[in-house]
Amino acid sequence: MLCGAPLEYLTTGKTVECSCCGKDFVTHVVCPNRHYICDICHNNYAVGLIKQVCSSTDSTDPIGIFEEMLRFSGVPMLGCHHAFMAAGAFIAAGAFIAAIKNEGTLNVTDSTMEEVFLRTGRQAVGGYCGLTGVCGITPALGACFAVILGSKCGTDREQRLTMDAVCEISAAIRDLTGPSCCKAYARKALETAQHVLKCVLGITLSAADTPIACHDAPRHPHGCRKGCPYLI
Repeated sequence: MLCGAPLEYLTTGKTVECSCCGKDFVTHVVCPNRHYICDICHNNYAVGLIKQVCSSTDSTDPIGIFEEMLRFSGVPMLGCHHAFMAAGAFIAAGAFIAAIKNEGTLNVTDSTMEEVFLRTGRQAVGGYCGLTGVCGITPALGACFAVILGSKCGTDREQRLTMDAVCEISAAIRDLTGPSCCKAYARKALETAQHVLKCVLGITLSAADTPIACHDAPRHPHGCRKGCPYLI
C-alpha cells in the first residue's frame, strides 16, 4: 500500500506497528519492506466514500450502486472495504438497503445502515477469506439480512433464514476462488443476495441494464481467475 511491493500472506500471525497510526497489531499480511497499514487505517477513506454514496443514491440496483462506488479513487484492488460496499449495496441509502430503502417495501432508516456497518466491521478482516474460509462480504450481507429480518440469538425462523442466506452467498463466493478477488466476490454475492431477498420476502430489486465488465484485471496482485464471469 505504501511502497508498491507485493504483499506477503502469512500462515502464522505476526505483531507489527501500523505505519499510519503507530499502534501494534497482529497481522497475517505484511510488506517485505516492513510497512504495515492496519484495517482501520486501510479502510477509513474508502468507507467514508461508501457511506457518502449510500446516503445520496436513489437507485434500487445494488450492483449498480456497488459499481458506482468502485469508480471512486482511493478504493484499493483488494480488501475488506468491499464488505462495506456489499453491505451498503443492501442497506440504508446506499446499495441492498439503499436499494431496499429506495424500493420502499420495508421501513429502512439511516440508523439501519449504521447498524450494518457496525456489525460488518466486527467480522470483516483483511485476508481472512484464506485464513478462516470466511470472506468478509459473507457476514456483511448476513448482517443486512439479520437487520431486516430481526434475527438475533434466541430467534427461530429469522436466524434460520439469515443463515440460509449466508450459506448461499458463501457457496457463490467459493465457486469464484482461485485466486481471491474481492470485486468478483462482491458482485456475485450481491447477485445471490438479490435472489434470496426475492425468494424470502418477495422483494425484487432492479437489475443492471448491461452486463458487468471488470476493468481491473491489470491491478490484481495475484492474477485474475481464468474464466471469471466479469472479465471483459
